[in-house]
Amino acid sequence: MTMIDSERLKPYLAARDSARAAWRLTVASLSKTQPQALEEGFKAVKIAERAYFRCCEDLCDVVRSEMDRVEEVAALEAGHRDGGQDDL
Repeated sequence: MTMIDSERLKPYLAARDSARAAWRLTVASLSKTQPQALEEGFKAVKIAERAYFRCCEDLCDVVRSEMDRVEEVAALEAGHRDGGQDDL
């Protein structure tokens, strides 16, 4: 079994955590907003939400590419093992 490179995931996980914290902070501050400023607050929440979802999408893309890389390596290793047996 080949493992994915977790070092590649760390910056994306950190970005996701940061975006999630920003989203939570924005939602929390919305509850303290004056009623006349709520529309701007809702816009800020939407922007923070989009940033969070984008970070999650980026993380998924990296995980997918790592999985593809691992599958390629595993296929090559299997091919070498099969090819090596033919030479015996």
